[in-house]
Amino acid sequence: MDTAGDHDVPNMKPIVASRSQRGYDRLASVYQALEWLAFGKRLQCARMALTDQLPPWKRLLILGDGNGRLLEQLCKRRCCFTAPLWEPCATKRITSVDHSLMMLRQQRSRIEKLGCQDWLEFLQVDAFDFEPELEVYDVLVTSFFLDCFSLTELETHLPRWLGGLRSGGMLYYVDFIYPQSQWQRPRAQFLLSAMHAFFRWQTGLTQRVLVDAQPLFEWQGMRQVSEQIGGMGMITTQLWQKTQPLAVGQERMQAPQPQ
Repeated sequence: MDTAGDHDVPNMKPIVASRSQRGYDRLASVYQALEWLAFGKRLQCARMALTDQLPPWKRLLILGDGNGRLLEQLCKRRCCFTAPLWEPCATKRITSVDHSLMMLRQQRSRIEKLGCQDWLEFLQVDAFDFEPELEVYDVLVTSFFLDCFSLTELETHLPRWLGGLRSGGMLYYVDFIYPQSQWQRPRAQFLLSAMHAFFRWQTGLTQRVLVDAQPLFEWQGMRQVSEQIGGMGMITTQLWQKTQPLAVGQERMQAPQPQ
């Protein structure tokens, strides 16, 4: 359904604009330039690093892709669909979720240039409120998204997001990490601290340190299939497979504590 006044980004749930949403709305037009100034091409290279290893999918869910540069590349991979695009499909093949209207508009603009808008849906909703359909997605994509959340928030919400994956489904995870190399660590810590400070100023981001998501993935029945580290040791691209049903209602105290 279309939201009144926002027909350019259909299928949205109206939400009250938070400080975070307003901040990302302001940054949408300059986001790519800021990323290039801080990291050059490293983030985009990391986004694309393992896309060739993604299996064919029928339905893909992408969370918090910002201005849509990874989404754009995924849409170009039309051969990944399990059925030809001209065959009728009761559901959209790709669902993109973001809480920023301006980011979603940029995503849609990119997709329209490819002529792919008919098989995508865009949902404007806060990730904390997003309830994916259970076990229907073949691929879940989180690119520079989970680093925005604290350990407590991930323990609470990650099981629900991963619950959208079917058995055998794949998680495509791209994010910052602390380098293993001691000589690379000071630079990475400086850049990450500066980045967190900037987004805290612009969007009210409360997270100040990176959370190691790997133990949380394992806790949720995921098995790592592949990994590539780039960006001078501070960016990881990982592919995980869901190997057992998720216990969405598990007590959070059962989760391992990431280091």
